[in-house]
Amino acid sequence: MAAVDHAEDINRCISKEYSEMNAINKRMNMRGQASIELAVALVLLLIILTGIIHVGKMARTSLFLQSVLRGKAGLEAMNPGAISMTAEYVSDWDEGPDGIRYTADDQPAKNNMNLSMTFSSLCQHSVESPDDWQYISERTQLPVSMIKMNNSGMIATAIELTHQKEKLYVPVESVIRQLVYDKDDVAIEEEVWMPLMGGLY
Repeated sequence: MAAVDHAEDINRCISKEYSEMNAINKRMNMRGQASIELAVALVLLLIILTGIIHVGKMARTSLFLQSVLRGKAGLEAMNPGAISMTAEYVSDWDEGPDGIRYTADDQPAKNNMNLSMTFSSLCQHSVESPDDWQYISERTQLPVSMIKMNNSGMIATAIELTHQKEKLYVPVESVIRQLVYDKDDVAIEEEVWMPLMGGLY
């Protein structure tokens, strides 16, 4: 009996030690899994924060560039000797290959037949009735006015504009470049058109 009891004690000790080792291994596995999850979460958080900062830089660059170009175009528009630039007017949009309007593959229709009708409609709506044009006198020093546009056969060419266009490059953060966007920089291009004012302010 003593030998049997001793053997049972040994088995209980072995079982207890085995259970304790399993519990320790389980805790270690849980800690390892938590460490991996924390590392993945930190990487994702870093990417998101860096992306927000990068988008902010691009927006700030775009606003700065647009402000500079508007200033340049404004100074040129006030210059009495400024040369007018020919603009391509977007009068409509053509359906793209998908045959659906107002989707990403649509292409701008520039200077098409609808353009003159659009300008004519704008001119005609500036007076109450078409007969009112005979009572309006031309007393402006502006290079273009509604009267000049109404009297012009080619209304689009009667509008004199100045043009400024420029491109800046925003460097891509190293984290985004390595993990998301494999480019050194992003191009930000802005374009500004302003009507010539003939020196008037």
